[in-house]
Amino acid sequence: MLNWKFFIKIQKRQGDHYPDTTLKNYFLFLILVSFCSGIDAQDDHYWAQQYGAISTLMGGAMVGGVTDNSAVYYNPGALAFISNPSLSVDANVYKMDKIRISDGAGKDMNLNSAQLSVYPQIIAGMINLLKNSKFRFSYTVLTRNHGNVLMNTRYTSQADPSGQASQLTSFVGVFDYVNQLNEQWFGMGIGYPLTDKLGLGATFLSSYRGQSYQLTNYVQEVDYSNPNHVFSTQTNDEAVKYNTFRLLMKFGMAYKVNAWKFGLTLTTPSVGMYGKGDIQRQNSFIAVSENPADMVNNFLIMDRQAGVKTTYKHPLSIAFGIDYQSVKTRVAITAEYFFKIGTYSLMKPDAEPFVYPPGYLDSASVKPMIDNFLHVDNAARPVFNIGVGFSQAILKQLSLLAGAYTDFSSYSESSETNELMHGFGNFDSYHFSTGLSYHKQKQTISLGFTYAFTPDKDIPPFTVINQTPAADQAHLSSHSSSIVLGYTYYFAKYSEK
Repeated sequence: MLNWKFFIKIQKRQGDHYPDTTLKNYFLFLILVSFCSGIDAQDDHYWAQQYGAISTLMGGAMVGGVTDNSAVYYNPGALAFISNPSLSVDANVYKMDKIRISDGAGKDMNLNSAQLSVYPQIIAGMINLLKNSKFRFSYTVLTRNHGNVLMNTRYTSQADPSGQASQLTSFVGVFDYVNQLNEQWFGMGIGYPLTDKLGLGATFLSSYRGQSYQLTNYVQEVDYSNPNHVFSTQTNDEAVKYNTFRLLMKFGMAYKVNAWKFGLTLTTPSVGMYGKGDIQRQNSFIAVSENPADMVNNFLIMDRQAGVKTTYKHPLSIAFGIDYQSVKTRVAITAEYFFKIGTYSLMKPDAEPFVYPPGYLDSASVKPMIDNFLHVDNAARPVFNIGVGFSQAILKQLSLLAGAYTDFSSYSESSETNELMHGFGNFDSYHFSTGLSYHKQKQTISLGFTYAFTPDKDIPPFTVINQTPAADQAHLSSHSSSIVLGYTYYFAKYSEK
């Protein structure tokens, strides 16, 4: 999307004079439009992903009664009651994410992203480090966040320079958007049973996060109705790539009495250990004409910085779960509250831009905007999510699983300087899942299907790249589906106890 806020501020300081071209009409319209800024569609959702096939198919409602290797993530206190060393591998063997923004790039100009992904959810296991000890140890590697949004669209309109046709302008509009995210967590967990009913535990987590973002958006016009044949172009080009490494901890408590189980966890805010990134950006408005008055508003600002210090924060969160299990039936519920994160700088490099006209560098009103040109801010509002799960034994070794959970957005619009890294994260999602789990002696195999959707939502147009009068609202919808497969192997000498 074009960074119209920056254009508007620059133009106002030039006396609000615009070239007499069709492009001017779209520029004036966009002054009235308020655009969303965010980090990433998936990244604004803490519960976009669950971990472990059984956990996923039961809606992530595992904090109260988790009994498999995913306890290292959901509730390390429950590790105290898991005595069988084992290894679990769970994956989304097929996942399709779709985003559609009707009229997102102008009237009848839709933005679409449909991406297929295959990646592991979690690899986890129990190990016996201390013989004849009550301590339980676990390890994990999990995909905490995975996002891939690709959108592009084009618009062209060809004029008749001879003047015999009614169309006297040639117009080209382009929108290209790429936002890719991968976040991996690595953990070591420990649990200890204080009594036969109460277990305590902690998981030490490290997080690697990498994100690559690029946006190219421009409109160009040649106006043959003007005797000077004015050529005008407005451009916004943004690219950000960074990697961070952070540490955090999760503390858990698990309590069981008869058929009931209860769990409570606290996840600490992350502590940044390392972060570096590259960032570049260009904004311009250029008119070419034989009449100097058509070029009075021309300006260009561009900058690039490498090796910029990068900071990303994960919030403090508290989760609580209840689990009831009879001989054949299990019902579980989990809720988690994520605290607010105030506005902070993801990237804040010093400004060293090329600016034309160079007089802007001496302008008291424009200079602060130039200084913030490469700043990327982030923030998160508090979020409360809830999930429910159900399991029913239908045969001796076969169980039916089902679940549902909310995934509300943490998107929070930060200060006006955050005009980089535009995303689609300001929407809430609802997830549903079902599948089967088969257990026999040394192994458990689970297979199921998940589906998530976002209620249709009206948003401001993301950009305008055509000549049709822009729609007042764009229409956003999102759908996601996946096939989940999980396998757990229990080592023989322990599983036979």
